[in-house]
Amino acid sequence: MATATELKSTRTKASERWIQRWVNELATLSDVTGLAKCPFAKKAWDQGAVKVVESQNLWDVVHREIQTFGEHRVVLCIQKKPDQRYEELEAACLALNRWFAFTGKDMWLLSYQTDKTIVFIQALSELDVASTALEKLGYYKDYCPEDYDRLIGQRRFLRKGADYARTATVS
Repeated sequence: MATATELKSTRTKASERWIQRWVNELATLSDVTGLAKCPFAKKAWDQGAVKVVESQNLWDVVHREIQTFGEHRVVLCIQKKPDQRYEELEAACLALNRWFAFTGKDMWLLSYQTDKTIVFIQALSELDVASTALEKLGYYKDYCPEDYDRLIGQRRFLRKGADYARTATVS
């Protein structure tokens, strides 16, 4: 387990510029759908709804941010030097997402990796509502069935389980 000092966010000007370029790239319109690659990224960033935490201790940071999630709509946990393959990252996020659903926690992790590793933390309910709105606009029309099921179908299925778990614990 990392110490508090090791987990301290070190958001630098360089990382700030990298994120701003990435947000602008996500805001560019797709030739296929006419929508931005991520229609909500720029607005959330510009409104200050995104928290950024950088650390090489990725999973310690993810754990801490899950425990304190709520002040921001999105938390980006960034590891500057990836120490796992993308498949491992995605598998870990999916396993935690299943656990969240089983325990009724309104939380969802998304994985992303290029030269950096990023785990997004968001409310499952908010992400699912946004996804439904995008689907009505044709956002997913060019997804192959396997990707659609893995990325959207599975999330919707798990949300139903999370909703049920939350209501079952209240009753």
